[in-house]
Amino acid sequence: MPELDARQELSKTYFGACSRMQEASDALYESLHTASGEPDTCIESVYDSISEYRRWLLIEADLIREAVKQYNEAQ
Repeated sequence: MPELDARQELSKTYFGACSRMQEASDALYESLHTASGEPDTCIESVYDSISEYRRWLLIEADLIREAVKQYNEAQ
């Protein structure tokens, strides 16, 4: 069943992107703290961490959008 295979692949793409989004959240949390576990109070450092997080999420969201677009175009 080709449609089922395509749907399974779409689901795998969703899973991978969402998994990487979770990794990004974990990385953001870690980057907002010093090596000793204290919260980072440097505004520039915090802003840089947030910017990197947002870029990472946007890449994964774009992947999801493109995957569902391609899926629908192939149907």
